[in-house]
Amino acid sequence: MSSEVIFWPGLPSLPEDLLLARDQGRVLFVVGAGASYPKPTQLPDFGGLVAKIYDIVDPSMSSAIKAVSKKDGPKWYEVTDLLSHEQRTELKFFCQREFDVVLGMLERRIDGDPSKESTMRQAATTVLSQTIEPNPVHDALVRLGQRYGQTLLVTTNFDRLLSEAASKLRVQHEAFARGEIPNPSSSRDFAGILHIHGKLGWRKEKGSALILTDQDFGDSYLRRNLITSFLYDAARIFHIVLVGYSASDSPVRYLLNAIAADERHFVDLKRRYAFVGCKPGDERMAVEWQSRGITPIVYDKIDEHKALGDLLVRWADIIPDRRNEKGTKSYLKKLAALDPDSTEGLAAQSFLRYYARRSNPSEQAELARILSGASRSPRWLTFLNRIIRDSGKGR
Repeated sequence: MSSEVIFWPGLPSLPEDLLLARDQGRVLFVVGAGASYPKPTQLPDFGGLVAKIYDIVDPSMSSAIKAVSKKDGPKWYEVTDLLSHEQRTELKFFCQREFDVVLGMLERRIDGDPSKESTMRQAATTVLSQTIEPNPVHDALVRLGQRYGQTLLVTTNFDRLLSEAASKLRVQHEAFARGEIPNPSSSRDFAGILHIHGKLGWRKEKGSALILTDQDFGDSYLRRNLITSFLYDAARIFHIVLVGYSASDSPVRYLLNAIAADERHFVDLKRRYAFVGCKPGDERMAVEWQSRGITPIVYDKIDEHKALGDLLVRWADIIPDRRNEKGTKSYLKKLAALDPDSTEGLAAQSFLRYYARRSNPSEQAELARILSGASRSPRWLTFLNRIIRDSGKGR
């Protein structure tokens, strides 16, 4: 079983095997709407997107949605607004969080046959195009998504904020959507910011159709099997890590069903992970993810999921990267000054174990020099020698 690595007091630990797999180019991050919540981005989740679409195309329904969304608001069937039977049905499915079904009903009601240029889809584009400013989570994910000098990330988001973050960080990247997406491969050439649900137009780049309605999801996941096949293949090559998802949203079920394929039939699937925001003491949420074949990394979702952003930024700050060399060395010196048997020292051991296992012989020699400096406990060198011997990296 993988050891846990502690980065910082108050932040969740991460499995050492996951950290090592990322450093070896064997992790694929799949990014959801939650990555675009924090400031300054503040894009809505799927339910928020649906509500904003109604603000634009159907104000009478908008007020009803606001009413049922309140903590002590009425049930959908208790709303007194003068709504048609079609609107009340849409309101019912909104309360059931089946947002893809709601948008399909709305599109058929106001536009007839679904169309890329429908009123509903134009409204969705308007809402999602309101910001182009990435946040620290986007920046951290782009850094974590570096693989052999290129950016590799999968996202179900339509926004182009990961691309914007990559541009600002000056890292190599190229965006693809739907049919343009390359097949998963262990090759060094497999790269890109891959928008499996479609993408908005951005600067001079053309956008694609967006997967919004139940018909869209059924066509892409079930009938054409495009996304499902992509995820099946990816899950055999990479450890998939979900970031910014809620298991309660209906479109996420399509994604999870594809990723958490039956291991009785697919025995070569890699371990999958998900960052899961919970209230303290909420054990049910973790179990829900585990039952889908996903290993949850649980964090406290207080302060609009601040812990998630803090953890990703901390992780990005210690990966093997030229921009991290100075900061990582400073962090190692700070850990070396601790008493190995203290509470903080025991946490430091988890990071130093991971660092030694990921390092080459010259890096291990530099770590030994840091640990053997003035006023350092000699037990640190004993600890390091044991780790190197056990990992089989000693020469």
